[in-house]
Amino acid sequence: MIWTPLRERINKLPLVLAGPILRRTEPNAVTVWVALKESRNVTLEIFDTKKKRLFSGSQKTIKCGTSVHIVAVTAKTSSNLLHGENYLYDLYFGHGETLNQPGVLTPEGSIQDIIYPPYDLPSFALVPSRLNDVRIIHGSCRKPHGESLDALASVDKMIREALEQDSKKRPHQLFLTGDQIYVDDVADALLFMLIDASQTLLGWTEILPDVQNYQELNPGKRNNLATHTAGLTASFSKLNRVSNTAKSHLFTLGEFLAMYLFVWSDVLWTKPEDFPTFEDVHPNVQKSEVSRTSFTEDVADLQDFQVTIKDIRRALANVPTYMIFDDHEITDDWFLNIAWCDRTLNKPLGRRVLQNGLLACAICQAWGNTPEQFEQGKPGEALLKATEAWSASFSTNPQHEQEIALRVGLPSFADIKTSQPRRGIHQEGSLKWHYTVTTPEYEVLVLDTRTWREFPGKDFDFPGLLSAEGCDEQISKVVRPQNTRVTLVVAPSPVIGLPFLETLQKTAKTIAEKLGAAAWGFDPEAWGLEETAFERLFSRLALRALPAHQSRVIILSGDVHYSFAARLQYSAIRPFQSSKNVKTELVVAQFTSSSLKNEVKGFGGSHSLHTKGFVPFKILKYFPTVEFLGWENKGGNFLEIGGFYTLVDQTVQHLPWRVKCSPAKVNLGLERDWFRVLQITKQPEWWYRIDFLSAKAEEINQPKNYNSQKLYSVKAPLPGQDRKQPLEQYLAMARNHHHYIGKKAKGKEVVGLNNIGEITFEFVDGKEIAVQTLWWRLESHENGKLLEPFPLTRCEVSLAFDNPDYPMNEVLKEVISNPVASE
Repeated sequence: MIWTPLRERINKLPLVLAGPILRRTEPNAVTVWVALKESRNVTLEIFDTKKKRLFSGSQKTIKCGTSVHIVAVTAKTSSNLLHGENYLYDLYFGHGETLNQPGVLTPEGSIQDIIYPPYDLPSFALVPSRLNDVRIIHGSCRKPHGESLDALASVDKMIREALEQDSKKRPHQLFLTGDQIYVDDVADALLFMLIDASQTLLGWTEILPDVQNYQELNPGKRNNLATHTAGLTASFSKLNRVSNTAKSHLFTLGEFLAMYLFVWSDVLWTKPEDFPTFEDVHPNVQKSEVSRTSFTEDVADLQDFQVTIKDIRRALANVPTYMIFDDHEITDDWFLNIAWCDRTLNKPLGRRVLQNGLLACAICQAWGNTPEQFEQGKPGEALLKATEAWSASFSTNPQHEQEIALRVGLPSFADIKTSQPRRGIHQEGSLKWHYTVTTPEYEVLVLDTRTWREFPGKDFDFPGLLSAEGCDEQISKVVRPQNTRVTLVVAPSPVIGLPFLETLQKTAKTIAEKLGAAAWGFDPEAWGLEETAFERLFSRLALRALPAHQSRVIILSGDVHYSFAARLQYSAIRPFQSSKNVKTELVVAQFTSSSLKNEVKGFGGSHSLHTKGFVPFKILKYFPTVEFLGWENKGGNFLEIGGFYTLVDQTVQHLPWRVKCSPAKVNLGLERDWFRVLQITKQPEWWYRIDFLSAKAEEINQPKNYNSQKLYSVKAPLPGQDRKQPLEQYLAMARNHHHYIGKKAKGKEVVGLNNIGEITFEFVDGKEIAVQTLWWRLESHENGKLLEPFPLTRCEVSLAFDNPDYPMNEVLKEVISNPVASE
């Protein structure tokens, strides 16, 4: 019942503070990340399931501070591991220490917290050779004091139950698509623990620029520094007022690193009953009822977060895990627009916060994503050396600080402002955050949509999430393997967003501009808000598939704190910004899974979308379809595309139809609603339709009475197994089983509760489909209790180009010279 600082507990803690986390895993190389309290030369050894040693590799930890030493160690082989097979690994720390030695993971030497039977070491499976055998997991947005239980714990259940039944059906890859940590919205109690941990782990205190009164660094007191001294915008509300959101924003490198250790491991946490009290965190502060209530609620949410960390730590040790940052790892609205860059990059404290966030991302995320960038002579190695030197100088050496800024790619505002076109600038020798993963029948392009942005137009205009240069670097120049059947694209923000919410963002920006303000609180950075970047992305994906003229793309996204599925079918005879006429087609499945832990009750929160679906008010069409025609129209002048018949003074008249801008686009859904007859004579250069999908309406029996079932746990169906019986059993345990169903007895449209997505591929009636199954929780019959996570919501997306449910001819029905009909 008493808070105990880490300095009084550190000597009793095990060697391993966080991890092991299994990272990039390929047939010829395996990488594992781990954080230790002492310096070690760490060796990773790979075994088959009969404990035969196969290969190994060693790497020395880097010293971030007195008691925190981190490494991503890679073992390589010239004889490849077999696809679809299971393997084991162990870590050696010198002095005869392995994972199961006393004092390494636990005082007594138990390894049970990071293994699954039947194995006595951490294990993993290499991606299978056949696409239809692959099981991919993705999710984003873990805020420790977010509401309810962490959905990332679902992966623990997936692995455990697969190994009990069929080890080949375990998850093969986990993609964490952004906001692995929240640094801009931190509970006061957690910041108190992070400051304490940082001081003990690093052994030194970072001197922050432009901070005169160090009392302003206390928990709950940082909003002024964050908003005004650093120029950050996390505290701006939707009404453009300064709230108190950033009152405990992270600033120092030690705080950033400690946050990663806290979200990935339970080692540094104290017991729930020993959490710091309001008086510990806010001494000598007048205790208003509001502030005490808020503090108590945050602590309860933190304790819910802590409950599942052991399960999550075990899962991360046993599934290849890939990550990419979004904004909350650095700060909310990071690189939102030119105005944001001007506001923050010109402030020393703002730059230091960005640099610390990026450095922590490099050490804790990028090192495991792309270990080759951290090998001898590469930018990552230079960054790690500079980090050790900067730490040894107690953050006082400007030369090492400049080296870190170069290696993490932190630009100056002048570099961005003077670039033509205005965009994120990348110097030679800096890390690349984007990367690719190649497997036998699919590839994964993991996009960096933060540092490769472009900023067209005015200072507050919407950003393009990938510049033309960024598209070249991350898409066009990446060689597409010959056997690729599907391309997976990890884009932290959904490329295909909900029309209602994007319209709201556009409206907010317009109103804000008229009031002479900025719409910071609406996060106006969706792909669809900047049409050049949106159209260029699909054009580049289509052209990249050549010489094949058809390509299937799966987009995995998070960010928005709700989950849904959409389908886009795209055809072109001259894709946007293409230098020549090329016939090509794309089928795109947009799968969004979010949040892992950040659902929000109340009006306007994610619970509203969970209940209301795609459209929060009653209209005739619950499942929107969007259809577009497009022309490049270089120069952006008026382009005559045809005409339309309409009533003018009770007389039918034919009027010319002109569009402008580049790209020039027609939203047919809007145009058809104006009681006009459309005639399009200018042949479109590309066209597409977007369908927002409901989950599959599964035929299930009415749940039986829970008391007669006596069920407390249900094994989830593995991919390919029948879902009906286990789903009915799970629903029978749920007090609110009716919440599983969406509108009009169809499947759920939007899941606004904490969730995680499972991606599989199947053949149905000879046609290939991509499936997203969302794992979330229903309520138990015990008041206030939640059931275990379960694969409740299943959405199927057809990957066929000739699916009659999504007719492409409908898009072109007003086109006189129909490019499809004329073929």
